[in-house]
Amino acid sequence: MNTTDISSESRYTDYDPWAWLYNKSEANSACTSLLPNIEKLLLPHLTKGAKIFDLCCGTGQLSQKLIAKGYEIVGLDGSMKMLHYARQNAPTAEFILGDARSFELSSNVFDASICTDSALNHIMSVEELKSVFSNVYTVLKENGLFLFDMGLENRYANILVNDGEIQENYAWTVGETYNPEEKVGTFIITMFQPNDNKPNRKINSISSLIRRFKRLIYNNYLRSAKPSTLLQILEKDWQSSEMVFSVKPYSKTEIQSALEEVGFTSVSIYNSNGKLADSQENKYAYFLGRKPSNFLNSSEKD
Repeated sequence: MNTTDISSESRYTDYDPWAWLYNKSEANSACTSLLPNIEKLLLPHLTKGAKIFDLCCGTGQLSQKLIAKGYEIVGLDGSMKMLHYARQNAPTAEFILGDARSFELSSNVFDASICTDSALNHIMSVEELKSVFSNVYTVLKENGLFLFDMGLENRYANILVNDGEIQENYAWTVGETYNPEEKVGTFIITMFQPNDNKPNRKINSISSLIRRFKRLIYNNYLRSAKPSTLLQILEKDWQSSEMVFSVKPYSKTEIQSALEEVGFTSVSIYNSNGKLADSQENKYAYFLGRKPSNFLNSSEKD
């Protein structure tokens, strides 16, 4: 295993406190939902053995899926704790501790780059977004491809609970807020765990069975149909802790213009199903850009 850390820069470390929970609860389902569009939009353009840069790689499950398909992966993330799990989940990958806005790696190294799960919506200005795009552009080879997804203008809203999970020893919910005037939002992770300061209470077999039944019903049915019901069935004496993450949506035009300003060409925009997005798409999209060859650059200047 090859590991590299860029520890001298200011990094995006907000994900450190819930890395264990993301790795345990959300990462695999996110990987399952994200992989099909990568297979559809990016992988057909690559040969086996191609080198892919997984920007904001998180806990590494997606990196491992791509390794299993025959690709060489280098991942970068600002969270040291996320990378702790990534190095367990994808032991043959190289992982780098660094910030998407300011990392510096060798030029012309990668055949492609990905950035998934709306990670770039944590970039809070167009100028910083262009810095990310410029950094990716630098590390790509000529004709290298950059595929990423982002939330658009209508992605965020004011929702108390839009997802959650309950297990025997922990539970969590996620909600979100949005200020349309300032065009910024938050998503809020609330974690619940048993109160360690309370004496252990004996739980009879019937109570235990009821709790298991509640978890089963919520996780398999109510989670998608009515996620806020978790707050009603949760043990009342469990302690909660809250984490707030800032997010900013962008328009398709802002994102495409930022890509083109740093040099990307042939920018295509797709919807969540991997089909070309229409002009009405304003909630979520995939973007695919290409770093042109020097020959094309020279031709355009002439």
